[in-house]
Amino acid sequence: MDNIDLKKISELLANQTGHSVQIEKIEKVGSGYHSDGFKLVAADGRCYFLKKVKSHDLGFELPERKIMSLLVSNGMCNRANIGSKCLGVVLGNGDEVKMLPEVNEATEIYHLQEYEPEGTSYWSLLQARKNRAAIEPEDLSELEKITDYISAVHRVKHPSSDAGQLKAVYNDSLRAVLTNPELAIMLLSDYTDSHPLLPAGEHGAYVGLMLNLMYQWKDRSDRLTALHGDFWGANLFVRKDGSVWMIDYSRIPWGDPGIDIGWWLAQYIWFYHATGNQYFKTMGDKFLELYIAKTNDQEIKQTVALSLGLLNIIFLSPRFYPDLDLSVGKSFFDNIVAILKKGTFIWTK
Repeated sequence: MDNIDLKKISELLANQTGHSVQIEKIEKVGSGYHSDGFKLVAADGRCYFLKKVKSHDLGFELPERKIMSLLVSNGMCNRANIGSKCLGVVLGNGDEVKMLPEVNEATEIYHLQEYEPEGTSYWSLLQARKNRAAIEPEDLSELEKITDYISAVHRVKHPSSDAGQLKAVYNDSLRAVLTNPELAIMLLSDYTDSHPLLPAGEHGAYVGLMLNLMYQWKDRSDRLTALHGDFWGANLFVRKDGSVWMIDYSRIPWGDPGIDIGWWLAQYIWFYHATGNQYFKTMGDKFLELYIAKTNDQEIKQTVALSLGLLNIIFLSPRFYPDLDLSVGKSFFDNIVAILKKGTFIWTK
């Protein structure tokens, strides 16, 4: 039933409980919007409850979020410590079935990635080029490498062939931009009634522009690709030979490639408005030109708007930039708002 391998579950329960378990019967005992519940009956009469997350286009198509949801359930049960004991969260990969370690408030959690011994962050390179008069050969070489890198990421396609799941995963990426808890919601709350660019009374209209874009691109699973999720210069490093490498894949694992490309373009928009230097405008245009040439994505100038609404809030955040030059901030802000309203990438000056 429901692709649940009772033999593997039996073996796992035996290892976890220390006594022989042979599940002979499975019965669905409940079905909600978030998950299904099953009663497992063993040969010796013992019974177990199994919970399996289901999606309904809620973002639980992503396996990482299924794990998170069930770890939350397991932790809640353990904290209550009343009645039936929780045995843990099961992770199955083909023939391998394991019980995840317990997670609680004392658990330390890390992610490890190799870090190259050589390289300068692209963000620091841009900062050092504020007065550069025109694009130089090293700029073009870097842009070639950067667009090679991100277009290779975007060539990775989702493994599912289920049309409904692909739409749901794509739509989740749109919601993840709009409702990003660590950025959009948290930082937007810092824009109080007295904020000169985005006072609290105008939040609804601003978020409405982002919502309109989400509705416009909803269900476009033909555009679904792997993403970096935090694609900007502080996470990309350039070696002395001009080759590049990246750290910190995060936030949005699958979605529209415009989310990554908009994240990257925000840098050029910011430096252009901060300096008035045409160099950054030319760099932004050249980056888009190279990306389109490598991917043949003829809609990328439109879908970059999907993430730029969020980047506007980040770049002007009172929390991160309390001493922001308001004249620069307004110029940047107005450019992003114009992009949101037109639904395509433009420069406003």
